[in-house]
This record gives sequence, structure tokens and C-alpha cells, in this order.
Amino acid sequence: MTTPANRSDSTQPTSAHQPGSDAASPQRESLLLSSTSNGIATLTLNRPQRMNALTVLLLLELAQELERLEADDTVRIIVLTGAQGNFSTGADLKDTAPGPNGEIRLDVLHRCFTLLTESRKPLIAAVEGNAYGAGFSLALACDYVIAGATARFCAPFTGIGLIPDTGLAYTLPLRIGMGRAKRMMYEGLVVESTQAEQWGLADVLASDQSALECAYDLGKKLLIRAPLALAALRELLAHQWTDPQAFLREERRLQRQLQESEDVLEGRRAFAERRPPRFSGR
Repeated sequence: MTTPANRSDSTQPTSAHQPGSDAASPQRESLLLSSTSNGIATLTLNRPQRMNALTVLLLLELAQELERLEADDTVRIIVLTGAQGNFSTGADLKDTAPGPNGEIRLDVLHRCFTLLTESRKPLIAAVEGNAYGAGFSLALACDYVIAGATARFCAPFTGIGLIPDTGLAYTLPLRIGMGRAKRMMYEGLVVESTQAEQWGLADVLASDQSALECAYDLGKKLLIRAPLALAALRELLAHQWTDPQAFLREERRLQRQLQESEDVLEGRRAFAERRPPRFSGR
């Protein structure tokens, strides 16, 4: 088994954009670590002293890096995780006073949610420890949720007089059904890793490896699939269709685009020649 730390093909994590200082640590590292290796980009929420709680500055860095990765054709898969044993405990309450700052935070959270859900690249959330509040919301905005053995998911918003934000009341019922979603959102129910997999909240339980290692293994499987087809499928699945005929029209449009791609020709050649395809994303 290859670990992220000792992979020979890995690159050293680099700092993402740094728009300002973290109030908890003036001489800080970047709030977001970013690295890319063989087509898989890893974004690490990096405020371990606060269990990776989300500040406006951290969210701005995340949004900027997601935009940069979306424009980078060498990046095929994006993994989102948290530093030092936690995904994120959600919004940092010291950074979320009512008024203009609260509005700014919600604006940036919505920007991050939109970038995650509208990306043309598959996204994998690798969750260890707590994924609470808006951290939980960001994880569910990804295509896959990988739960490590210590993973815990919770939507505690009503306990502080708020409703779930960052799209959680939209994404959570789609994953686990309305009844279970209401329990989590109304009661602030904590769901641990095994139950998360049973409910469909987590797609994979990383029982004998870390969530990040499992995410990389999944990413490698996706790398051999046609990137244009994955992007088109992600676009099609992003909508909650109520009109079957509208769905079929969109399916036809996307399929026609793909039929003109070099990847389709390569897929047919590889099938005829009985070899793995070498997709170019064109």
C-alpha cells in the first residue's frame, strides 16, 4: 500500500493564495495547502489548531484555488480533505458575527458550493474526524465522500438558532432520504463512519487505510475514464430533472458533443485493438 507521504510521484504541498493573516496565528502557514500529482490535485483545509474551522479568508483561498484548478487541463481529479485528523468543524464562530461579515461569509460559502457542484472535474471528499456544519456541507458538495474510521458527520445548526447552509438541506436528502436528513438537521444527530456508510452518507468506508489513501485509489480509477464523458455526465447529473423529455434533450445535446471528440475515436480504436484507451480529453 502506498501512502500519500511516501509516494515517489508526489509533489510537495504548496501554499495556495494568501489574501490575509489568520487571526489565530499571525505567523501562519497557508490556510489552504494545494498539491498536484499525476492529474490528481489535493486541497487541504489547514487550520488544525481550530480543527480546520472555516474563516472567510480560508474560504476565499479555497474558492480561488478551485477556480485555478478548474482552468488547469492537467488536473483531472480534485480531492478535498482536512489537516491533522479532522475535515472541518464548520464555520469558525469567532469569525461569524452577525452583520456584514456574516453576509460575506455566506457569499463565499455559496461561491465555494457553486464551484464544487458545477466543476467539470470529479471531486472526492476524504473525511477523517469531524465534518460538522459548513464543513459537512462542503464534503457533500463533492461527488464522492470517503469516510475514515474516525469520521463523524453532524449538522448542528438548529442548536445555535440557524438553518443548515451551503446547500446542505439540498444535498443531504438526495443522499440519505428526507426522513434521515430531517433527523440529522432537526436534532443535530451525529453519524459516525460505519452508520454513514450504511445510510449512504459515505460512499466508501476506509476501514484498512486512511480516507486520503482511499481517495487516491479511487482517483486513479477515474483517471483511466474519458474526461470529457465524465464532465458531461457530471453536468447532466447536476440538475434535478422533473421533465423526462427535457432530460432527454439535454442527454442528446451532450452525447452529440461527445460523438465528435477524439476520445470517442480513441475508445473505439482501443476496443478494437483490445488495449486500454489513452484518452486525451479532446
